Amino acid sequence: MAAVLLSVTSFGASASDLPPPASSNSTNSAIVFAPPALYHPERFELRGGLFAHAIASPEGGSADLNLEVVAPRFFTIPGLPDYFTPRFHVGGIGNFAGRTSYVYAGALWTYNFNANWFGEGFFGGLVHNGNLDDVSDHMNGLGCRWAFHSGGSIGYRLNDRWSVMGTFDHLSNAEICPYNKGINDWGLRIGYSL
Repeated sequence: MAAVLLSVTSFGASASDLPPPASSNSTNSAIVFAPPALYHPERFELRGGLFAHAIASPEGGSADLNLEVVAPRFFTIPGLPDYFTPRFHVGGIGNFAGRTSYVYAGALWTYNFNANWFGEGFFGGLVHNGNLDDVSDHMNGLGCRWAFHSGGSIGYRLNDRWSVMGTFDHLSNAEICPYNKGINDWGLRIGYSL
């Protein structure tokens, strides 16, 4: 009987009988380092670029300079995805040939396709110095001194500070005033996040 007990206990090993795990001075290879976030809606952003002015209209054939400031996101909308929360932007488009220039302000929504690629839409109002009546052969008849400002961009973040974007910019009074030829500008811009 003693021989049986001795043979059973010799085959059973407790945790204290196991050798300690081998120590290693190397770091854990399972640690994954995530890439840095490139979108920072909590920062101010400065943007600027050049636009082709009023393509396919009486004002066409000239260029614009655009400067813009995008404010940080001041609030979020609980229960909705991030891209539903707008940021405020203000800027201006100045024409090099003395044609319509304007200043604008409004809301801007950003949708991130991934860390680098993004799309934006914007809507707001503007005031311009253009022609109100449709009587000029080199100026669009815009009808009202105030108009709606809308458009969008497709952009690429080079890093967490710099981005480039192609932008469509539209001015229209939505037929509120007698004339509404509107203006469509297409441009390339760079952005710098502060």
